Amino acid sequence: MFRRLPVVGLSILVILMGGCSKYGDFTEEQLCRATLAAIKGKSPSVIAVDKVLSDKETKLDLFYLSYQRPDDGQKWYFRCKVDRTRVVWAQGDGRWRDQAQDPTVRFTIKGDELEINESFPDGSEASNVTFNINALGGKDAH
Repeated sequence: MFRRLPVVGLSILVILMGGCSKYGDFTEEQLCRATLAAIKGKSPSVIAVDKVLSDKETKLDLFYLSYQRPDDGQKWYFRCKVDRTRVVWAQGDGRWRDQAQDPTVRFTIKGDELEINESFPDGSEASNVTFNINALGGKDAH
């Protein structure tokens, strides 16, 4: 009636479940901060998370982020959501950047490295930036 899992299968299961979240050791907050930092050419340390709400339609967490420009003190506001391997963002209360004419932002995780890739609709690459988890607050940011 019951089958025993082979030790090898159990070991693989433990390895696959090793990260803190579905994004390994990275949090969705870190993914959003890194994405905005990459797109805007800023350090992730200056990107602040102001609040997090849940989108009623998609059930995704919506991150409200901001950064203050040091030269004139102007504050810039953004929204961000993570959907599988894609990050979608909006400036302030503006539209989500998820239309056919918008660049697509995807990410890949390799251990402690997070690579943000922004590509244009014609297939050309806009940017490709890599952050170490320590630049995003480390593994203790969970």
